Amino acid sequence: MRENFKTLLFIILIITFYRYFALLHAHIDLYVDEAYYWGWSKDLSFGYYSKPPMIAWVIWVFTHLCGDGEICLKFPALFFYPLTTLLIYAIAKELFNQKVAFWSGVAFITLPAVSVSSLIISTDVLLLFFWALTLWAFIKALRIDAWRYWLLAAVAAGAGLLTKYTMIIFILSVFIYLILDDRFRHHLKNPKLYVTMVLAALIYMPNLIWNAQHDFITFVHTKNLSGIEKASHFHFGKLLEFLAAQFLVFGPIFFGAFLLLLIKPRREYRLLYAFSVPFLAIISLQAFISKALANWAAPTYVAATIMVVAYLVYKKRLLVAAILLNIFLALLLYHYHDITRMIGIELTSHTDPYKRVLGYKELAAKFSKIVSRYPHHKLLFDDRTTMAEMIYYLRPHPFDAAMYNPAHRKSSQYHLFNPAQKGASYIFISRHPHKELGRYFHTVTPLGTIEIPLYKDYTRRYYIYKLERFKGYK
Repeated sequence: MRENFKTLLFIILIITFYRYFALLHAHIDLYVDEAYYWGWSKDLSFGYYSKPPMIAWVIWVFTHLCGDGEICLKFPALFFYPLTTLLIYAIAKELFNQKVAFWSGVAFITLPAVSVSSLIISTDVLLLFFWALTLWAFIKALRIDAWRYWLLAAVAAGAGLLTKYTMIIFILSVFIYLILDDRFRHHLKNPKLYVTMVLAALIYMPNLIWNAQHDFITFVHTKNLSGIEKASHFHFGKLLEFLAAQFLVFGPIFFGAFLLLLIKPRREYRLLYAFSVPFLAIISLQAFISKALANWAAPTYVAATIMVVAYLVYKKRLLVAAILLNIFLALLLYHYHDITRMIGIELTSHTDPYKRVLGYKELAAKFSKIVSRYPHHKLLFDDRTTMAEMIYYLRPHPFDAAMYNPAHRKSSQYHLFNPAQKGASYIFISRHPHKELGRYFHTVTPLGTIEIPLYKDYTRRYYIYKLERFKGYK
């Protein structure tokens, strides 16, 4: 096999088309965050409850080009990962050679995390792209010191900050690297570096202004999600669990090689250490003192992929084995339902990784029959998941739906911007029975339940109420 750009491009196209058809074949519903972000895209803004606005903007572009179907909504993942792969190829070629660049591209596009995330539009998809673009531009800027690369780094970093706040770690990596590498240490006195940082901050500024106008709700949510405030002691178990999960995120062989390179560091990988280790260290510390999800360290693997490939490229059998193992894990995920059916395994709620993306179309079909009988009633929900999924799957989309919130919580976009209106009447759907509704509505009429049987050991049950004239919370 020729280790060149054309071959890599062919591999990327084959894998992307395969993922597209795997997505068509999967017959899964939208993940709650996808439906949630899609709702954001119908009301463009400079900020949202839990994330900066880039994810909504990107979904808006793609759905305006091809419609609101599930594939169109998810398509940015299939679009951006090939671009990120090409950037990783470009970075590796700049730092090493054609061989390392080719295999870095192949390794990245087949990482388990990328295989999973290619089926879901998430902020990580965009963050990895902007992180890789910023890194490439930064490397070019260091070597050529041309304004065009510094400005590109500024735009990419600013866009990254508008995607996810962890992009800020990139700046830490910049200073760590410039301190470590005496060849480029003079850039610490380069005005272009600081102009780049200021421009990136200015690009991000509209989101900061939006937050200032909304009680800094995104920062409050991020702090609450991290659990830092409630941390009272260290969690060795959670740290080990997080690090163990990285073997699945990066691939068992690749993460093992990465750990080896941490134990036995190599001077020639200084830049790659600077743009991988700090990110992983910060999220590992987060896991140690509170909690961290496996995907939170995703940008680590932009630089780590190149570093591990540069180390393994002359151990070709091990490198190929690592990539084939990652491809095998992806195929296992993509065809999980087919495989379990073929070998006669009946899935349960504990053995199906797709549990959270099943049953919502069926719920919408059953719920819409009830809703259609009450055309003058709006919809009321008490949880983000059901509300996001039903706003997407019901036709017409009930964008005027409200969130039931007697506790005055601020835990989702809906709590902030979709309150129940006094005097309005609603059809209320909930995963739980409610006995207190008479305190807030003049008339409460139970309309029965909807059951969505997913497995022999698990059925989703929803309680439906007709509520007349909201009195307000007292």
